[in-house]
Amino acid sequence: LIPAFHQDTWYRWLNDCRDWCISRQLWWGHRIPAFYVIFDGESEEIEGSQEDYSRWVVGETEEDAYEVAAKKFDRAPGTFKLKQDPDVLDTWYSSGLFPFSTLGWPDLDAPDFKKFYPNQLLETGHDILFFWVARMVMMGMKLCGKVPFSQVYLHAMVRDAHGRKMSKSLGNVIDPLDVMSGITLPDLQAKLVNTNLSEKEIEKAKKGQKADYPEGIPECGTDALRFALCSYTAQGRDINLDVLRVHGYRQFCNKLWNAIRFSMINLGEDFQPTATAEELTGEESTADLWILSRLNHAVTVAAEAWPKYDFHS
Repeated sequence: LIPAFHQDTWYRWLNDCRDWCISRQLWWGHRIPAFYVIFDGESEEIEGSQEDYSRWVVGETEEDAYEVAAKKFDRAPGTFKLKQDPDVLDTWYSSGLFPFSTLGWPDLDAPDFKKFYPNQLLETGHDILFFWVARMVMMGMKLCGKVPFSQVYLHAMVRDAHGRKMSKSLGNVIDPLDVMSGITLPDLQAKLVNTNLSEKEIEKAKKGQKADYPEGIPECGTDALRFALCSYTAQGRDINLDVLRVHGYRQFCNKLWNAIRFSMINLGEDFQPTATAEELTGEESTADLWILSRLNHAVTVAAEAWPKYDFHS
């Protein structure tokens, strides 16, 4: 786990596992493959005390479950019916199948499965370390015999500049597209319309947006947003995202672009860099050598930081 301090949370969850209710009453999801056996002459409506838990059977298909029931109760075909549980599997249960269910599983010899399972890296938020990550590991080990990934990089939770969790009712949800392209305050507030917020919540959200973005959100660009998120990784568990800081990085990126453009103009169209840094002319000034030393230092820091996912450095 990266960062390593999340390991304590990981083991605390796994060492104190509780029974997991996998049944949910939702409109969508994987329907639970459990069937209740109803013998001829019995009502199909089972309620409360009428339910006999020994009547439940499971199978990959209804036909499989029918065979299990016939053998379990020693009943001839046609002397009973099956009624499938209307509930669906918990969202995290279904999500836990993701690493291999998309690769041809249960065929462990499927080309995609053999090529991509197990994978190397999973990147996700630390808030679902147990809800999702642990369940994927459980499912992978049980159904495939291997953990689905060797490394897990857990990013921080992105909050607003005041450290509050982003919420539609507070009006502090930041759309990355708005940060990249910019948006006026009226257009930002127009996004609150036709949502599931009440009129009272919409007014509260508008006040929050006006307080945080009185002039709207300035155009920051994609590179500046990426730069900001990488620099924020040093905060650890939470990122208090300040749009003005992102805008500051846009100005930095712009200066960097102008500096490179200025250099390329002065070097000329026919300029060809030397193949290696060792091929110096001997005529380099102190400033030239200093720049080369800083370049070498930057390369060293980057080379050491990438394998550790140390984006801030």
